[in-house]
Amino acid sequence: MGVPLQVAPGVGDARVRMSRSLCEEAVGELLANAIAAVGSRRGVMEVSTRLMSASQASVQLGGRVRRALPGRLWRLAWVLILLASVGRDAVADTAVLAELESRDWGGAPGLVYAVKREGETITATAHGLANLELQVALSRDSRMHAGSVAKPFMAYTILRLAEQGQLSLDDGLSDHLDGFEADVSGITLRHLLQHTSGLRDYWSLSALAGRHSGDRHSQAAALALVRRQPELNFPPGSQHLYSNTGYLLLAEIAERVTGQRWDVWLAEQVFEPLGMASSHIVTDPTVVLPGLADSYRRAGDEGAMRHEYRRETLMSGVYGSGNLVTTVDDLLRFAEHLSTAEYDGAPLLAVMSEQGELANGGRVSYGLGLGLGELEGWRTVHHGGAQAGYRAHLLLLPEARLAVAVLANGGHLRAAPVAEALALRALGDAELLDADTDAEPEPEPVLRQAAPTDAAGLYLLDNGAVVKLRVVDGELALLLTGTGHALRCSEPDHCTLAGDVGFVTFQRDSDAAVAGLELRLGDMRTQGQRREPAGLSARELARYAGDYYSPALAAVVTLVVDGEGLRLEQPTGGRVRLTPLTADAFLEWDTGDFIVRFDRDRRGRIRGFAVWLQRAWGVEFERL
Repeated sequence: MGVPLQVAPGVGDARVRMSRSLCEEAVGELLANAIAAVGSRRGVMEVSTRLMSASQASVQLGGRVRRALPGRLWRLAWVLILLASVGRDAVADTAVLAELESRDWGGAPGLVYAVKREGETITATAHGLANLELQVALSRDSRMHAGSVAKPFMAYTILRLAEQGQLSLDDGLSDHLDGFEADVSGITLRHLLQHTSGLRDYWSLSALAGRHSGDRHSQAAALALVRRQPELNFPPGSQHLYSNTGYLLLAEIAERVTGQRWDVWLAEQVFEPLGMASSHIVTDPTVVLPGLADSYRRAGDEGAMRHEYRRETLMSGVYGSGNLVTTVDDLLRFAEHLSTAEYDGAPLLAVMSEQGELANGGRVSYGLGLGLGELEGWRTVHHGGAQAGYRAHLLLLPEARLAVAVLANGGHLRAAPVAEALALRALGDAELLDADTDAEPEPEPVLRQAAPTDAAGLYLLDNGAVVKLRVVDGELALLLTGTGHALRCSEPDHCTLAGDVGFVTFQRDSDAAVAGLELRLGDMRTQGQRREPAGLSARELARYAGDYYSPALAAVVTLVVDGEGLRLEQPTGGRVRLTPLTADAFLEWDTGDFIVRFDRDRRGRIRGFAVWLQRAWGVEFERL
């Protein structure tokens, strides 16, 4: 049913109400991993260019499809590029720590972090509150959900079982599990571990079905939803797209092979031997866990609401991909074990750090349960996590014998930049940073003027992507996951992204109005035309209204026309405002991250639509 409109990622606008916490969780997790995955600006651009080179599909909005392949890695490439544009100075700078240490944490959730070098703890600090209602402070012993930091533990489990001959990484998924509606015959366990399986992401599907983080999620229901999907995002091994589904399935496979539930196996084989007494895999979200900090999010992103908080309830019993409760010290114990253990006679961490390879020979910056990157010339392996309002990051610099763990209980806090800043401080204290005394002196900064605010709007690029520019605090910004990245101009209409790694040139028409732009990022250059919402009348919009059912989700949504236009409603209360970009192509205009493409029969009657989300492509709905 059609092909997706490719867009730059963006989730978090206050008006996007459909399972907002789940969307923020998915994006937060992506950012947590992407920030550290690329370490240096050069690494970011290399990864981004490689991803774009693999993105060959394209679509002409409102017209004929030029390629048949649905979906691309454009979103991930775009995230990486923009992270590059932030620049090392803004992301991994010890000023991050100075800001944390000087902040007034009264009445706010916070974070805990610890650093080990050569087996000795050199830093351990806590900021903020574990419980706002009772004013209980966070401490080094505070337990928190670590989200996808559970994935290295899952990968470790599979490797141990492979070492024992109970399975092989090259086993097919169908060798261990059955009952899938999609053709999974080409998927191996290695594909699951390296996020190259093409399986739709469980949490994206759950959000689309109207299930929120505060709703009860069980492992059995998650597996049933995954098995019900009729298609993959892409052929196995052809692309890399982070998917929690793979690790959910790996947990099921491990349980069948061992005859034990994964939380029991992990407690016996990992937690107890390593002295990780505070770590636990949550299979029942109602279990009381002493010392567990509560989870919070900001009430809003502007003004006084930035200093008000709401509880972010987590009722998930889904594990394998997440649901690890732990402490910073326990994470560092595991990191030390990874650094010293062996797998079949080889260093375990080296095995887990082997880059994933695509069918076309391209490589991805992800190994077996670990992201791969670089920090100031030092090789890094890492994983981030985001679940409800919890944020986490585990960062290892193997050659420096350095490990950093960060846990936070506020959804607005970013664990990855803090981890990198801590690592930089530790490297500096140990005199392991290159002083670069022979480097050329930095040129004097060029005075830059603010970008033209009249350029705010949505732009459709000639490669099918959509970018959004918005005025934030009086300055023009490129929107990424709800956060604006300011542009600066050396001359009128010629602007740069921070770090001078990207350039935007605005094009004006005969009336001096901004009509388009040219975007240059690394070796990529593309043109974009400014687009306004298509002017569809209420009568035309009414043709889309009605109830629609998705067999893949076993869920019904309703499209309603009101005074503002078309909106999608879920029975659970979630809503998404849909704006027409062309006839039969709609998107959530403020973020461009929720895409709906309608399908018609031969008589021109609407018979359904498909939705494209970041990690679930082409989910179909039939008109009732």
